[in-house]
Amino acid sequence: MVWPTEAAWRATVPALVERCVARWGLELGAEYSGGTAAFVARARTADGVDAVLKVSLPHREARDEAEALRRWDGRGAVRLLARDEDEPFALLLERCEPGTTLASRDDLTADARLEVAAGLLSRLWGTAGPVAAYETVGAVAAEWADLLEERMRVLAPPFDPGLVARGASLLRALPGTATREVVVHGDYNPGNVLAATREPWLVIDPKPMLGDPGYDLCPLLVQVDDPFLHAEPTRVLRERVDLLAASTGEPAERVLAWAVARMVEAALWFVSRSELDAGREDLRRAEVLLGLLEG
Repeated sequence: MVWPTEAAWRATVPALVERCVARWGLELGAEYSGGTAAFVARARTADGVDAVLKVSLPHREARDEAEALRRWDGRGAVRLLARDEDEPFALLLERCEPGTTLASRDDLTADARLEVAAGLLSRLWGTAGPVAAYETVGAVAAEWADLLEERMRVLAPPFDPGLVARGASLLRALPGTATREVVVHGDYNPGNVLAATREPWLVIDPKPMLGDPGYDLCPLLVQVDDPFLHAEPTRVLRERVDLLAASTGEPAERVLAWAVARMVEAALWFVSRSELDAGREDLRRAEVLLGLLEG
């Protein structure tokens, strides 16, 4: 499928929003700030329900967002209230209030935040029912392995080739050795867990795939109270890996292996964007994680 450029899509957004407002009888409120690949705004339905209108840039990762939210049906995630069948990237969603992110809750300990996030994730993974034709973690990870090897070869960053090769190898091997298959969130970072009223916390913005649940855990491990900034990062990482493993049932070694793989992939992604320093930092993190995995 050929996806539109961001510039071409943005030119269509006003008309798309106008159509959604008319179709669903919405009173549109303030737009949320911070997003780059979607128009997201507060809305109120004709019968007084507070909601969120989300019109996304059509792209591969967002293709099945509505299907995943429909599958979870509010169990740990925001509810899908409506979807424009003529424009599948236009969604009407349950609103989270106060909507503060788990990432911003410095008043909670890192362990408390990880336990909240892991508990929600386990509920999403455990949802029963028919599975849609999602992309698979295995297919996407294999593509990433090919791509990072190509970037290493063509862009030639000053990275340890052995570490990069290990990351690629893990991306290819891990999905096939999983002991269970679930619908993963796909972008489970602490900014996608919001404080709410129907439940204390709800998940937003899935980029779902079918496959190894261990894929989902790396962003929590490295983004909640950045463990690499602690005086003893390896101790903090080990404690948090053990916490995530105990909370989700995923073996600690698989949590670490996926983190190595995803950090290597991220490092080469940054290089492709001419952000070498950020790439160096993620590769350094991958090296620390690999030391824990092999230690």
